[in-house]
Amino acid sequence: MTKKSKPIPQPEQYEETPDWSAIEHQVRMVSHTGDDGVRLQADPEHILAEAQRLADIYRKAGKPLPDTLAALV
Repeated sequence: MTKKSKPIPQPEQYEETPDWSAIEHQVRMVSHTGDDGVRLQADPEHILAEAQRLADIYRKAGKPLPDTLAALV
């Protein structure tokens, strides 16, 4: 039995105040190990695009990228 991944919120949901716990969860979802063993079910191009979007959120907020995210972008 596989766990279902949570839907990824769209960028407009992070325009004002990022929900950092949700963003950290999404960073884990795009990492090679996933979150609790569950990885985003998508093709490699989509995973890299999502990683880039998440990196942009961190950069916009002036925060350093987590290592797992930096490895992808």
